[in-house]
Amino acid sequence: MKSIRNACVCAGLALMLAACATPYDTEKNFWSFGEGFETVQIAPDGWQISFVGNTNTDRALARKYVMRKSAELCQQAGYPYFTFTSEQTDRDSVGQFGVGVDGSHDLLWGSSAINKETSVVVEVTGFTSKPEASASRVYDTDYILAHVKVTD
Repeated sequence: MKSIRNACVCAGLALMLAACATPYDTEKNFWSFGEGFETVQIAPDGWQISFVGNTNTDRALARKYVMRKSAELCQQAGYPYFTFTSEQTDRDSVGQFGVGVDGSHDLLWGSSAINKETSVVVEVTGFTSKPEASASRVYDTDYILAHVKVTD
């Protein structure tokens, strides 16, 4: 009886967590199932930032996350302005597949529902001063940090 109750509690918690968008502070690793941020510095003034969100993370929210992360990195490095030198946003369907063994040691397999993952990859370049003429939009780090909110 106790094990059934524990299983129900675990299933309920899993359903509640599955109904939420990927949180902003998630770092991509094994335990996050490949979702979250991965940041690589590619130049003294540049970073590649990638973010993968779950089914409940739409493109607009994923881009907002990346915009905020870009501003945070540039501010920490002393750059009051930044631009995206490249940007790619995708929403991909991802199927899940499982293999297991039942009580009589028979091999079982199956697939679950198709999920959609939103991914954004950008290259960010920081500037110490705002360029006079730029081929792409230049963002003010302080303005983004003050106005782009990622939590409720």
